[in-house]
Amino acid sequence: MNKKTLLISIIAFLLIVITGIFVYLYFQNKLSQTSKQINQDTFTLTYTYKGDNQWEYTVKGTLPTPCVSVTTDALVMESYPEQVRVRVRQQESSSTDVCIAVIKDYSYTGTFNASSKATVSLVVE
Repeated sequence: MNKKTLLISIIAFLLIVITGIFVYLYFQNKLSQTSKQINQDTFTLTYTYKGDNQWEYTVKGTLPTPCVSVTTDALVMESYPEQVRVRVRQQESSSTDVCIAVIKDYSYTGTFNASSKATVSLVVE
């Protein structure tokens, strides 16, 4: 085999490997850029695109008393790009128990399906 041919083959192979590495890093960086955080009142929403139209979100916050109950859900609206509203609803307990003013931590983790271009918002009611 000719030395020139061998040298050109090695250079071409290295260029293909380097290009593959850059493409891999580009797509990894695109996926990691979709992790964001929204704050509203005493709650924080952190959401991340996991790929394959799967999103994972976590809502953390504090409640003024242990007598306040909270429900959290994600509503995906049919549009393109999808608009996702993560809703946190607080309700006072109707029991006759005496509630002391002690701050209680709240955390909820869930998933929803939407395209990678979806816009996410946090609503606290």
